[in-house]
Amino acid sequence: MINLCPKRDFSAKKTVILGSTGSVGTQALDIVRELGLEVAMLAAGENTMLLSEQIREFSPKTVAVGSESAAKRLKSECNFRGEIIFDKNEVYSAIRETDADVIVHAVSGLLGIGYALAASESGKRVAMANKEAIISVGDIICDKLEKYHGEMIPVDSEHSAIYRCLSGHADTSAVKKILLTASGGPFLGYTKEELSKVTVEKALEHPTWKMGKKITVDSATLMNKGFEIIEAVRLFGVAENKIEVLIHPQSIIHSMVEYNDNTVIAQMGRPDMRDCVRYAMTAPEISSVIGEGLDFAKIGSLIFSSPDTEAFPLLEAARRAVNMGGCAPTALIAADEEAVDAFLKKQIGFTDISSLVIETLENIDVSYDMSMEAVAESDRAAREVCRAGIAKIKNYM
Repeated sequence: MINLCPKRDFSAKKTVILGSTGSVGTQALDIVRELGLEVAMLAAGENTMLLSEQIREFSPKTVAVGSESAAKRLKSECNFRGEIIFDKNEVYSAIRETDADVIVHAVSGLLGIGYALAASESGKRVAMANKEAIISVGDIICDKLEKYHGEMIPVDSEHSAIYRCLSGHADTSAVKKILLTASGGPFLGYTKEELSKVTVEKALEHPTWKMGKKITVDSATLMNKGFEIIEAVRLFGVAENKIEVLIHPQSIIHSMVEYNDNTVIAQMGRPDMRDCVRYAMTAPEISSVIGEGLDFAKIGSLIFSSPDTEAFPLLEAARRAVNMGGCAPTALIAADEEAVDAFLKKQIGFTDISSLVIETLENIDVSYDMSMEAVAESDRAAREVCRAGIAKIKNYM
């Protein structure tokens, strides 16, 4: 588990943004502007047009991109005199050796594992928005943070909330239950039959949060909340059966912690990821923000309900994966990435996502060797099984 006591003498002056052109990365740069921080390094994939704009504004010394072709495009699109790198080993070295105070990890998916391991070896504060790395190799990351005297503060809204509710505790022995809230996504109350008719366009209309396509679909299937169950297990050292999911459509309470004395502490706020990024960059200090806060009189009431695990079976699939242990959570993520990608390409239906993920989980050999080689093999094997299932569905469509 991570250290729940942020360093008291921490003060951020310089930052690294990994995944700077993505949804969380661009919001992190909003906070960089707000706090007046220097940017030491930006890392992105192939979106060199947006990256060029960011370079002109923030003047980093180092920029990392996803390929040699992206590096060539970047050179032609902006007059950047700093270092442009694309080789993964060079990128990881730059992360490990950075002189920045805080590294914002906003690279999504299993692709983010290497970045997370490098960041955990930097000895710096890591503002972690990538849940897949924590789910797959969270124990390894936590060990490295301790070894290199770094620290991690979650940026995921729910885990940021839990961290704040637990902050200052040496451990979680006093915790009776963690309550993860979920908006319920755009299909709250839908039956399985109604879900089978859901289109890509409808799935991308999240009622509360503005996010990338993959995570928006994961929120619609509740797979994202399943991932967050596993993430909470890894980050906070609690058993899976101590984590309860509550549907809370207003997304005002971001999560809660119930203690052994039956008292509950909740963290509330606007549904805005920038609040989570800001706290990760300033904790234990709390930065002042201009603008209106919550108006409870206008909110009136807060609504909660239990999730429908029959219509949204991926919540239980996530619980099964974490209890299987080993590389099963990695396989879960890999299968979901393949299935969601196929859905976005309109190759499969919405309910096929959950069917394929569950089928993959049932048909893999789980490795309990937590080496990076084993994790990579589990990723590959799960994708192979899921792609075979996708091919069968495509043949019948």
